[in-house]
Amino acid sequence: MDYLYTDIYKKLEQRIKGMSEGDKLPSERVMVQEYGVSRNVLREALVLLSDRGMIEIRPGKGSYVTDKKNMRLAKHFESILDEDRLSQMQVLEVREILEMAIFEKAALNADQDDIEAMENIYEQMEKNQNENMGYGNLDLKFHMQIAKATHNDIFPVLVHTLYECSGQRIMLMEDLFPESMKSIHRDHYGILDAIKRRDVKAVRRIGKRHFDLDRYMLLSMNEIEEKTK
Repeated sequence: MDYLYTDIYKKLEQRIKGMSEGDKLPSERVMVQEYGVSRNVLREALVLLSDRGMIEIRPGKGSYVTDKKNMRLAKHFESILDEDRLSQMQVLEVREILEMAIFEKAALNADQDDIEAMENIYEQMEKNQNENMGYGNLDLKFHMQIAKATHNDIFPVLVHTLYECSGQRIMLMEDLFPESMKSIHRDHYGILDAIKRRDVKAVRRIGKRHFDLDRYMLLSMNEIEEKTK
């Protein structure tokens, strides 16, 4: 299943902590056997590590540990965003400010490879609309790809860390508000289309609607939780 790659990602992240810059990870064949997963699952985990700046994937040569500066940034950011100290609404507010800027920058900077990568992820989202865990992971991949399309290596690190702070809530929202999630999915297409057209005004308008809906679902979820206490 799609979510397996997050488990492998965490195991590899721990492994990398004990390695030095320039060290090479074992081959894919060795890691597939070691972790008991498919090559596709392993590659998803490696791509995520690469997105966060923890490794460099060199085609035909393997995966190598980077200088870990992005790992340190992510961990520092995670410590600030401790879920016990900050409300999910605060996390959403930070996400909105950050990602609205990312959407606009992606509309200006995305190249054809970025567009094709976003389109491929959106196609997978179309097929997984009724699979909460699968769609949630693809939602993260979609937003990560938009962040990568800015061509600023810091943005994907920040986006991923913020998602980690609210991941379980995202899964619950998908289960509790299926109709709203359909609107969220339509917004994903609208954001993609606006980026393709380099329409900054449109991506700003759709992005605002996207986060307004997220806020509505989160407030509704908080009300449900209060009633069940």
